[in-house]
Amino acid sequence: MSGFTYLAIAYIAAILILFIYLIVIALRMRGVQAELAVVEEMVREQQEREDAE
Repeated sequence: MSGFTYLAIAYIAAILILFIYLIVIALRMRGVQAELAVVEEMVREQQEREDAE
């Protein structure tokens, strides 16, 4: 194989690794957003209880 072939394979591998990394980060962000929504709801409920007292 020529040097150009190795370079093309390296670029393709780097791009694939980058896309996989971005997908993993996006999935983690989705999980964090879901947890944040739960915490916000808990805080809202706590504030409502304190206001009712």
